[in-house]
Amino acid sequence: MTDLQPTDTTEPAAPAEETRNDDQDAIEALASLPVKLFARMCRAIPMRTFLPELERLDRAVFYRYFKGYRPAKIDGSHLEKVLRKEIFDNRNGLLAQLAIYNWDESEWRIYQALQKQVKAINEDVEAIEAISKEEADPIMDALEAEFDKRDVYIATIINGVRVSPEYVAERFGALR
Repeated sequence: MTDLQPTDTTEPAAPAEETRNDDQDAIEALASLPVKLFARMCRAIPMRTFLPELERLDRAVFYRYFKGYRPAKIDGSHLEKVLRKEIFDNRNGLLAQLAIYNWDESEWRIYQALQKQVKAINEDVEAIEAISKEEADPIMDALEAEFDKRDVYIATIINGVRVSPEYVAERFGALR
């Protein structure tokens, strides 16, 4: 006769729960972008790489909105409409993460520069809990000297740079 052991329910968060948190974070980051900057982000996403990844990861969304279109014929405004509906209305976190990933890939120079600047604070970027105004100002100054301020704002928001909302409002107030 075998003895059944009770299941331990005090285990750490399951990978599915972590994915749910990542999805929620991505949705919230994109929702916090102003309308014009969200549109700018959508226009920068390259369709030739985005669409094959979307077809592989979320076939339903791909077939619903993009099947039969050539990537060259899909513009940023069509992608923006799709992303707004699927991410904000249907809460599609996978699509939100895919959009952020593809923007970071297409704007790799700013993404790498941001990462390099933040790593100067702590090599383990995920361990940073908050970035003070004194630490953030040199980072933003360096990025704005090289890149468009709108792109710096997008990169800061969608990549979860841990600056306070007050700092973002003060630094990027005109863009909000």
